[in-house]
Amino acid sequence: MKKDEFSLAHKIQSMVSELPPKQRKLAGYILKNQKQCAFMTSTALGVAAGVSESTVIRFASYMGYKGYPEFQWELRESLKNELSALDKFSIEKVEDTTNAYQDIFESEVEIINRTLKELSTETFNSAVESLNEKESILTVGFKGSYCLSSYAGYNLSKIHPKVQIIDEWNERWFNYLNDLNENTAAILFGFPRYPQNVVTIAEILKERGGTLIVITDSVVSPLAELADYLFIIPVRKAFFVDHLSAVMCLINALVFSLSHKDKEKTEKYLKRFEKFSDENNIFVKSNRKKS
Repeated sequence: MKKDEFSLAHKIQSMVSELPPKQRKLAGYILKNQKQCAFMTSTALGVAAGVSESTVIRFASYMGYKGYPEFQWELRESLKNELSALDKFSIEKVEDTTNAYQDIFESEVEIINRTLKELSTETFNSAVESLNEKESILTVGFKGSYCLSSYAGYNLSKIHPKVQIIDEWNERWFNYLNDLNENTAAILFGFPRYPQNVVTIAEILKERGGTLIVITDSVVSPLAELADYLFIIPVRKAFFVDHLSAVMCLINALVFSLSHKDKEKTEKYLKRFEKFSDENNIFVKSNRKKS
């Protein structure tokens, strides 16, 4: 059976009758306590279910996984849309936070490396080409992706004349979106728990013929099927604070590559940006005299 975020519970249920007694007992415990089990070590799960750790490992293997870590990851993936921020904070037991910063940094580096390894050069170059060709660019992100939309839009606006940032929703956007056409490219950010508004906007843009560059976490994301160019950031850690470093790297790469498609045009718009910033005192000016 294909492993995806909707199949795991059904897969366990369909195979329960085939399992040895101890593994059947473990399966029953997992089905009743999926949220808790998603964050347990194999040892802790065995104790909680009243079976040995070796039973837990054999169960994962019997279910078709290379080991318990892969099974646990699949379980976490299956629950991503159901876990609230409070769930994630309450369930994940961290007894010592002394080196928590190291765990977070290592997780971010792992995600960046995985993203780099799996990123399609063809998809990336095609997405950049599309951004370069379109008359207008949208960046769309809500909730945890609010900062991504703002960051991408701000930097793109330095080198492109028509950039619109949508990071909050109100009805006035309907009229704006309805006027768009195939001359628009949109970068949409969507991660669990996927905000409905970003999906709605993606559907409207698709109907209007816009090009959709989607940055999300999975091929079964509700945004994935709408994408013209799809980038998967394989976030595998469940934590109430999103891991966004790899997404920021991808944004930087898109902006950098776009800026070099037409250096003369980029210089023109950067000069315009600097002129506007200077005339309107956007940034703090140094009072130090040049030597």
